[in-house]
Amino acid sequence: MPVSVLYVDDELPHLMLAQEYLGASNKISITGVASGKEAIDALRTGQFDVIVSDYLMQDMDGIELLRYVRANYEGTPFILFTGKGKEDIVISALNNGADYYIRKGSDPVVQFSELEQRILQAHEGHHAKKELTAREQLYHSVLTVQTEIFVDLLPDLTIIRANDAYGALYAMPATDLIGKKIFHDLSDEDRSGLLETVRLLSPENAVADVETLVTYPNGKQAQILWHIEGIFGTDGNIVTAKVTGEDTSQAEVAREVLQESELKYQQASTDLPQHIGDFDENVPLNFIIENTSPLGSWQLPDLLKEMKFQKTFGIASTTGAEGFRAFLVFLKGEAEGGIYIDRSGVLYGDRSVLFLKNSQTFTFYPTEPEIASRFVTGCRIYDKSHLRVPASNPIPEISSRRKGIGNITIGIEKEGLPAAGLRVTVKSGGKIVGNDVTSLQGQTSFQLLYGSYTGVIHNESGIVTSFDFKLEEPEQNHTVTLS
Repeated sequence: MPVSVLYVDDELPHLMLAQEYLGASNKISITGVASGKEAIDALRTGQFDVIVSDYLMQDMDGIELLRYVRANYEGTPFILFTGKGKEDIVISALNNGADYYIRKGSDPVVQFSELEQRILQAHEGHHAKKELTAREQLYHSVLTVQTEIFVDLLPDLTIIRANDAYGALYAMPATDLIGKKIFHDLSDEDRSGLLETVRLLSPENAVADVETLVTYPNGKQAQILWHIEGIFGTDGNIVTAKVTGEDTSQAEVAREVLQESELKYQQASTDLPQHIGDFDENVPLNFIIENTSPLGSWQLPDLLKEMKFQKTFGIASTTGAEGFRAFLVFLKGEAEGGIYIDRSGVLYGDRSVLFLKNSQTFTFYPTEPEIASRFVTGCRIYDKSHLRVPASNPIPEISSRRKGIGNITIGIEKEGLPAAGLRVTVKSGGKIVGNDVTSLQGQTSFQLLYGSYTGVIHNESGIVTSFDFKLEEPEQNHTVTLS
């Protein structure tokens, strides 16, 4: 079925050209009107997939029409025509919710060919965004309804308080578990690791995360993510620990569905760069940066603290000598979106922040809240562990080979083919230090301190296998073959 387009232009020759070049395509059907008022009347009586409007018109300009459309037909894709040298108009259009803009040119064949492409992209992106929004709502609703497990315990793992959700793990009242060791059915190896995790807590490093696979009395298995927070005496020694647990199994299923929708949106979006050469004026993200006065420049830790203090909306950008570009999108001072792009490809969201370093300097460009919110779509950061604001005395970045930081790419294969969509958890000393899902190429990457680690591979049914690896080089690969 062709995409239905409402085409608005008060110059009759342009309307005729649009009908000739766009109307001849079986992909698009055109309804042409000659003013903003006629466009409003057409919208009241008909339904259109995409609106294309000239900017300069007699009764109302394209921005005024855009504002009306956003107030009354919020999600309908809107493409604006603008002449050369009208950067302020383009920024105003983006601030008011235009999906795209086309600069008018002298060659109608080139101009309308680009317009047709953008119309089809805007239509596809609109449907991908609706699906993504629905998946995001599902994901957050799953997180909201989860019942948290609460346990207070002594340093030797003896339970002194627990709620009914913990008792449900063993089909008995929580009071019957007081005095027992937490997870009393753990293997000796896992118990040793958990005990060491608790003992290593200190006032300077008071929290840790641990993940375990739990089997309920009815046979159902669930992956539980435990957050452990130490309570310390005046002498600095740990007195008790507060443990909260969340069943991440349902959230993981919802997250996998969400990631599929994110991928569709990333492929259809005209907002997000797709490759390293995709940084001309036709990419809205880049256009905003090039035409906005910067607020200032900070190294990454200072940027996170400053934006959190100012509660600012905007985009932070950095460029590396290695030929990469990275962006962080801030909403109310929090880094909510990320893009990392180099010659090998582009990473969005959680994966985009894995290669960021504290020494990198970002320049911050303030934007309207609507612009920042728009760019977060499709590159949202869910795991903020790589963007925590460091303490007042941060650990310096160490570049020596003996105590360094490296990037490891883990590739997973099954029957000679890449295994996509598997979750990989990396642990060190019983603590979770990384979580990610394999790409379509069966790969995932982590930035880690040099040392020894255990990797755990999960699918929807639970743990598939585990493996050990040692990171000793700045760039390293590790392949796991599943049977």
